[in-house]
Amino acid sequence: MRHRNLQPWMCLILLFGIVSESPASSWTCQKTDLTRQVTIFYPNAPDRLPCEVYYSKPDENALPRALWQAENQEGYCGPKAVEFVDKLRSLGWQCSSDAL
Repeated sequence: MRHRNLQPWMCLILLFGIVSESPASSWTCQKTDLTRQVTIFYPNAPDRLPCEVYYSKPDENALPRALWQAENQEGYCGPKAVEFVDKLRSLGWQCSSDAL
C-alpha cells in the first residue's frame, strides 16, 4: 500500500474514525445520459473481510471491474470507494449513495 500526503481535513476524519468504514456500500453517479456505479462487496457479509470495490458502467455493457480488494486490512475498502466517488464528483459526475 502506498503512503501519500493527506489533506488536513482527511487526517481529522481518519483520526475520529468516521471513514473507517463508509456508511454507504453503493453509489450511483450520473453525467449527461451515462451512469457509473461504485459498489463495496463483502462476500462473507456481515464480516467486513474480505472486501472488494467494484466499478461498473451499466449503460455501456462493460463488465464490473474490481478496483481494490483487501483480505486482511479491515476498513480498507470503504475509504477507497469514497475516495473514488469523490474523484468522479470532481470530474463533474453527480453521485448519490444507494440504500442497500
